[in-house]
Amino acid sequence: MKNMIEAFERESREFNPSFHFKSRIKEMEKTSSYGVQLASKWRELLNRSKMDEVYPVVHPIGKETFSLYADYPSGIFEYALDIDLATSLIREKAISPINVSPKNIIDAVDPGNINKDPAKIKPNHKNPVMVIQSHYLTNNKYYCINGNHRIYEAYRNEDEEIEVYLFKELEFVSFFYDELSKATYFLEIDAARVLNNQQHIQQSELNQYPFDFNFSR
Repeated sequence: MKNMIEAFERESREFNPSFHFKSRIKEMEKTSSYGVQLASKWRELLNRSKMDEVYPVVHPIGKETFSLYADYPSGIFEYALDIDLATSLIREKAISPINVSPKNIIDAVDPGNINKDPAKIKPNHKNPVMVIQSHYLTNNKYYCINGNHRIYEAYRNEDEEIEVYLFKELEFVSFFYDELSKATYFLEIDAARVLNNQQHIQQSELNQYPFDFNFSR
């Protein structure tokens, strides 16, 4: 499989958040009265935000983060995930891992995030193996955000099981590193509801999250 990570990283720097939001808003407005209703709240946010000033996100030195790239018609967007914070949440909430066969989860490893040369691998096991699954970010497939090498090694060694922390829809929102990642994620949820009639998340669940986003650094 072709490694697209470097290309995505390069192209993501050209992404224009304001343009993306305006495009989605126009699409929703043209679809239905419900689309107009949802577009109105996003237009309000857009009018009082300076999104382009907070993108791309600056990853802090000494903190482990992960970039998940999404391919949209307007370009490649970088979602930033705070891996250290995810580990803290696992401990605080006593989240339990699942045990899965490496054969069943090897596809969660992006080839661009794996170094197959053992001499160049720098082990870092302070954070556990983490995988997310999202209709809006990963096409409902597993995607490893930490522990790619451990999954790969378990698969190569034909281990029976590997311990994995799985985060599904909305469960990873709390460890998005930046507010723009959160806002874009929720925008795509609304866009999917309007444009594709996809309702993988109930409105009652979405109501638990405030619509206001703070884009100041």
